[in-house]
Amino acid sequence: MTEEELKVKFDHIQGIFNRCINHAYQIITDSIAAKSEYLSREQADELEQQEYIRTTDELAQLYIRYSVLDDIQNFYSIPDFFWESGFYEALKSDEKRKYLLFSPLSFDYSRYEQDNSIYDEQLPYFSVVVKAVVLERYSAYLRKKKEDRTQTETQQEQEVQKPTTNTEFPIKAVPPIAETENPFGSILNDKQIELIADCINEVKMFNASVTVDDLKAILSCKPNAILRSNNNRYVAFLFSELSNRSLITTNWQSVIANNKLFLSKDKSRDKYLNQGDLATATNYVKGISHEKGFATIYNYIKQLKRL
Repeated sequence: MTEEELKVKFDHIQGIFNRCINHAYQIITDSIAAKSEYLSREQADELEQQEYIRTTDELAQLYIRYSVLDDIQNFYSIPDFFWESGFYEALKSDEKRKYLLFSPLSFDYSRYEQDNSIYDEQLPYFSVVVKAVVLERYSAYLRKKKEDRTQTETQQEQEVQKPTTNTEFPIKAVPPIAETENPFGSILNDKQIELIADCINEVKMFNASVTVDDLKAILSCKPNAILRSNNNRYVAFLFSELSNRSLITTNWQSVIANNKLFLSKDKSRDKYLNQGDLATATNYVKGISHEKGFATIYNYIKQLKRL
């Protein structure tokens, strides 16, 4: 098998990994976000601290038990960790052969949902790798939340409070300080961004049209102006589809919420879309790509791979 053929094979298997990982990760982050909505700030902090300790303990036990996972902790955040990490190389010869012989088309997600370890014989350590990546991303998510709170508290202490007045849209954005140049982890090229802007405008996702420059500014978390959502579910569907295709980070909900990128469709007050709003919307839009509006977005998303 040539390297090119091997890469194609790995990409197909990576797609299976990603589907299982993204679903599990979304469930646990949605869960803690939903719980936090009903807790005080102190209680939410304590819950996240307990979750972080539990998660790191689980990871430690996994790495102690399965030495084959050693390299996963260095590559869990990239979309093609199966190819880039040393996991495959750490497998025994007969285990490598199983991966090479496996037909991705034979993977039945409904069977996997019933028993996460059902494919471990055909794909050695599959369920363990999924668990390790999910827990690594979850612990990173919890760390990021704590860091963001600390940064916000520090900024608030340093700011001189000034009276604010209500203004009509557009609200001029005061760009937050993005921790990286690419907080969404976007790998979208200019043509893909242009297509997404067309998609956003066609479904009237926001209360104003967006240009390519507007969308680039949003992906940099330095918006030119704060947009108000006309449909929170459209926003969730667009970003979740981009995430599912590894075009942006799986942490897109926290990136949007922490950087206060969009106002909620509730026009009675200037409320930013938070993680609870996005989690609720994301749960609603699962499996409805055939419905009007969502179908339009889905058709645009399918075109991205050609650009």
